[in-house]
Amino acid sequence: MITVEQILNATNGGLDIILSIYPQARDCVHQKNKHFSIRNERTPSASLRQFNSKRYGAIWQVTDFGGEGRGENAIDIFMRENGYDRSRFNEAILKLAAQFDIRDELDRSVNRPEIRQREARADEKDGTRSFELNEKFTDAELKVLGPKVTQADIDALHWHSVKWITNVKDRKVTVKYSTEYYPIFMRECVIKEAVGDQPEEKFYKVYEPYNCDKGFRFSYTPAGAKPRFYINGLAELKKAYRDFNAKEEKEWNAAHEDGKPYKEQKLPEAVICSGERDSLCCKSMGYFPLWFNSETYQLSVDEYKEIMKYVEVLYNIPDIDETGRRKGRELALRFIDIHTVWLPEKLQTYKDNRGKPRKDLRDWLEIHSERKDFRNLLRMAMPAKFWVQYYTKEGKMKTEVDTACLYNFLQLNGFYALHDDNSAVTQFIRVEGNTVMRVNVKEIREFIRRWVVDRFEDRNILNLVLNTTKLSPAALESLQEIDLDFTNYTPDSQFFFFANKTIEVCVPTVSCPDGLKEYDPGADSLHNFVWEESVIPHRYKALPDMFRITRKEGDNGQTLLDIDILNVKSNFFGYLINTSRLYWREETELPFGDDREASAAYIKAHPFRIDGEGLQPYEIAEQKQNLINKIFTFGYMLHRYKDYARCWAPMAMDNKIGEEDECNGRSGKSFFFKTLSFLVNTVKLSGRNPKLMDNPHVFEMVSQFTGILLIDDCDKYLNLGPFYDNITSDMTVNPKNNKIFTVKFEDAPKLAFTTNYVPQNFDPSTEARSLYMVFSDWYHQKTEDNDYRETRDIRADFGKTLYDYEYSEDEWNADINFWLQCCRFYLSLKDSGLKLQPPMANMVKRHLKASMGANFEDWAEGYFSPDGEHLDEFLPRDDVFNEYQRFANVNRITMQAFTKKLKSFCILCPWIDCMNPPDLCNTGGRIQRSVMVAPDKRKTKDMIYIRSIPLDTKTDATEQDLCFSTEDEKPF
Repeated sequence: MITVEQILNATNGGLDIILSIYPQARDCVHQKNKHFSIRNERTPSASLRQFNSKRYGAIWQVTDFGGEGRGENAIDIFMRENGYDRSRFNEAILKLAAQFDIRDELDRSVNRPEIRQREARADEKDGTRSFELNEKFTDAELKVLGPKVTQADIDALHWHSVKWITNVKDRKVTVKYSTEYYPIFMRECVIKEAVGDQPEEKFYKVYEPYNCDKGFRFSYTPAGAKPRFYINGLAELKKAYRDFNAKEEKEWNAAHEDGKPYKEQKLPEAVICSGERDSLCCKSMGYFPLWFNSETYQLSVDEYKEIMKYVEVLYNIPDIDETGRRKGRELALRFIDIHTVWLPEKLQTYKDNRGKPRKDLRDWLEIHSERKDFRNLLRMAMPAKFWVQYYTKEGKMKTEVDTACLYNFLQLNGFYALHDDNSAVTQFIRVEGNTVMRVNVKEIREFIRRWVVDRFEDRNILNLVLNTTKLSPAALESLQEIDLDFTNYTPDSQFFFFANKTIEVCVPTVSCPDGLKEYDPGADSLHNFVWEESVIPHRYKALPDMFRITRKEGDNGQTLLDIDILNVKSNFFGYLINTSRLYWREETELPFGDDREASAAYIKAHPFRIDGEGLQPYEIAEQKQNLINKIFTFGYMLHRYKDYARCWAPMAMDNKIGEEDECNGRSGKSFFFKTLSFLVNTVKLSGRNPKLMDNPHVFEMVSQFTGILLIDDCDKYLNLGPFYDNITSDMTVNPKNNKIFTVKFEDAPKLAFTTNYVPQNFDPSTEARSLYMVFSDWYHQKTEDNDYRETRDIRADFGKTLYDYEYSEDEWNADINFWLQCCRFYLSLKDSGLKLQPPMANMVKRHLKASMGANFEDWAEGYFSPDGEHLDEFLPRDDVFNEYQRFANVNRITMQAFTKKLKSFCILCPWIDCMNPPDLCNTGGRIQRSVMVAPDKRKTKDMIYIRSIPLDTKTDATEQDLCFSTEDEKPF
């Protein structure tokens, strides 16, 4: 128990506490005669001063001359301001300890026994122990065991204070002496009482409460004497039962001279406690405790029957940590007459001496140490048995449902009410482990009916369940509400829930070097819940890594990444590799000419090759960059955490350059997001409707449980601008026939887009929000209008439809391992600032060609031909503009649109260096010259100057200048 001295010493004599309550008193610390106000008053009337207390030393106190006019220390002030009376003193101390993080942790340098060694005597055999006991406990030792524990309680449960204890090993005797800071206790445990000439059988349990290694706090002597099945306190309970009945029988016989036989009576109750100190605390409250040697001990049916011979009611007070709750529920449902006492949830708001939430009976009694408090605690206990039977005045047996016990039974079995802020309807759920299932009233009733049948209860109990009105929808509204955390991520990790495991993918650390932690379903350390429908219905088994991505710094300081493919056990990995083969024709067709058999043989021998034979180094580098981008993006989409600084929407596009308005599809883009939907709850909207966002209910299928919102197959003219706010802020959902609600940014889904067209905009707003993905045309459709030799789809590569009914569990597991490795890779770069974009050259070309249009490109190639007269000349802009209008026979184009088209042409044209060179422009970025507009008139006009370069020195700008690096560069 934290003491007043510790509180005051840790808070500068209480000054920190006072200033936390009265911050206005801060100026009074160093000004002796200054006053401050506690209430609304014209003249401040409270003073702050330090004085020397005989008991606590130098402490601070406040004197309120406008109140009672007496000095109060920090703890008194805290209690008064927070409404604590004197009976709640201990509670106030624990609250202050939690607020100021005051602990009383064990210290190996202090909390240790005195150890001595000597040679063993001839009569001291290896493995034996001896000891000497003190006559009684000191007051300090009693406080270690509980706030109200007395010597009488100690004696009743046969505890002893140990002076020293020895251990003989290798002919050396180690003597361990108890000290003030390391007390040692021992309990005499009776196995079988002495009967006639048969001696008593017993063993001793040694308890070292201050051993810093918790696993070594208990030991037994002599070795091997402790039976496998043993209930502590049962021998004492039997003796109390005999003593009680002996006394009652004697009084009965004295009062009944007619010889009427005495009928044995049971004791009122016994209490199952969770350990040594809890049991002593229970005894100090006047009750008979029972306890097991471990939390995993399974009380048998015979043991339960044995206990119930002696008591009317058996209580159980489990700890309220995860393990205690689970074991408490198990015991309550195995023996439905046991009355379970759940300690108040509020107890966990207080911290123990290690700074951890308090959880057990001893913790509770440090706050509520009166017997009436303990009696009130027992009064709230309930059994899982939800019916009561009694005799009426007419002598008939009657059975009724006990409503409180019915709801207790349902709660023990995981049934709760869940309130949804977005709906007025109460949901009924069942929690099993960390999986949450939606249930209806009929299913709840059926569960109880089946439970009654499986236990072979009497037919009248079954009829009770079938006929009761206490299982109606209206009645079940009173079912215990629960607040569950469905968050499946942290900033540094992501949880995946499988049929047999929960996997936490995290940033690799020293404690978790492989970045993958496995939990069994419902593990005590797992506090994340998942809807049943979101559990991935496959079994996870760890496989070796399938790729290794390394980082290094380039010559210009940029980050360069490289990938080694370790194995392609995952079919999805193979699909990603093939959709990243930008130069597949250079690898698999051109080297073989018209020899299609040789080409097919090469493809069969190299099905998933990212660094194919015959490719140039830059081609291999681009393909690897493309693959790394897809792995990065897949991992990014799997991580549900949303960061304002890294909030992007993937944009999946085709790499192939087509003619204007050519729609290049069937490259596998949508399959990428279909696969993501196996792991993340996905809502898909069709992007073919250019007026999609005109629908006020467009997001009606979105909820806080939606992980991805996919706008699939976007129309060329779909305006992406209305989506921008939904990428980087909250999302407003307007369901039909229901109220509008807002999904907060952190809960809103990540957006993604697929399109067969090049995006219309490359403005900074789009760039900041987009994570581009480029898909090669490895998968394609042969038609009369293209030059493909064959049609190739995903099924052709694998000989089956991926994720269809014939997909094996081993194949699922291989893909799952790859997916989790993608997530781990993304998390490993999360704090690096990197945004891994793909090679952008072809996409930029497609954008530029689309912005020009075929009509303009045809005109410009002729007008600015290398053999023409318009290169390297100052040309009046309006004249050039008029020339194009006459050629195209258009009059609705603006000068701004014309200039944009011309810039795009100049970037793409292989014989043009640039448009309007900076060295020719004025400070406003324009070229202006005076030209003759009439025989006697000149006028200053805006000019266009197209600078050419020799063809033999021209470098493809789209390869040299327009590719993204791994940094957040822009294409222009």
